[in-house]
Amino acid sequence: MTFFGKLKGGLKRSAFQGRKKVLKDERRLKSSRFNARMAFSFVFWMVLVGVIFISFQSWARTGFLNEKVNGYQNKSSEQIASLNEVGFANSPAGETYASRFIDTYINVSNDEKEREEREKALQGFLAEGLRVGGLENLTDFQGKRVLKSASLYDVKDVGEEAASYVYEIEYELFKTLEKKEQVDVKKENAGKEEVAKEEKVTTQEESLGTKKQMIVVRLGTDGNSFNVIEQPYYQALPSETRMTAVQDQTDPSKKNVKVEDEIQQFATQFFTSYTTNSTQEMSYLMENPESLKDLYQYKGLEDFVVYDGEKEGQYIVKTLVLLQEGDTGLQTKHPFTLIVSKENNKFYVQALKHTLGG
Repeated sequence: MTFFGKLKGGLKRSAFQGRKKVLKDERRLKSSRFNARMAFSFVFWMVLVGVIFISFQSWARTGFLNEKVNGYQNKSSEQIASLNEVGFANSPAGETYASRFIDTYINVSNDEKEREEREKALQGFLAEGLRVGGLENLTDFQGKRVLKSASLYDVKDVGEEAASYVYEIEYELFKTLEKKEQVDVKKENAGKEEVAKEEKVTTQEESLGTKKQMIVVRLGTDGNSFNVIEQPYYQALPSETRMTAVQDQTDPSKKNVKVEDEIQQFATQFFTSYTTNSTQEMSYLMENPESLKDLYQYKGLEDFVVYDGEKEGQYIVKTLVLLQEGDTGLQTKHPFTLIVSKENNKFYVQALKHTLGG
């Protein structure tokens, strides 16, 4: 082979090997680019899914919190609406405020400094334009007043911004008396000790007795706090009333003496069980079970009467039941009305009432 032939063959081999190397590098580059693209896509989608998940969680949590907040707001609105219906001054806070005022107002000391402190405290209770001097004049009162008790009797003239609190109070009045007496006082005169008489003034308190009466305190409110808006005033205690006790008003013509002994035996069994059995066990003897187990002992019946009921086989029982507390011997009489029916030759209590009038 000539020199040119060898040169030509060498060039061909070099060109072939170069082309082969380029193709190999291109495949490597494409594969590398493909792997990078996949990795980028994977990371992108993971980030996107994460953002969506976090956004959903945030939305759900926000919705939950909004629901809670709305629930609290609705509850608060209902409470405020309910409060406005009865009047804010009719709330327990109003009663407490009125009680504090009465305690400060009724108690009057015979000490001048304590009276000044009381006046300042009283002024804090009063509305604008109302002064302590408009409530009382203690100039000529030489003594003291002591509150013994105060209990709420009534709340009247109730509105959204004011109410009158009526208290039953008891207080004791004392009169301060000055007592003058001559006492011996030793003095020195020209180096000599002499005894002279001097007048000494002492004070003592004399009770004028207790008083019971009603006091009416009118309070106003702005929805946040209270004030006494008018001078308190007194009223006499309500007169005692004598009402007629509850009596058995059942028509006497409906009495059934024929079954009285039989039903009285059942009543004895029933009230014995009533004081020894549990509520669940009493369900076998009565429609709406109740029990006095471990509270009382059954001791007997008084004024036992049986009437015919509204239906056939139904009876109305009225009686006083003697119940004793433990082993003390103390017995009390409890009124009962039983509606009894006979089913399958057995008596059953359809209704029980703690009264003779029902």
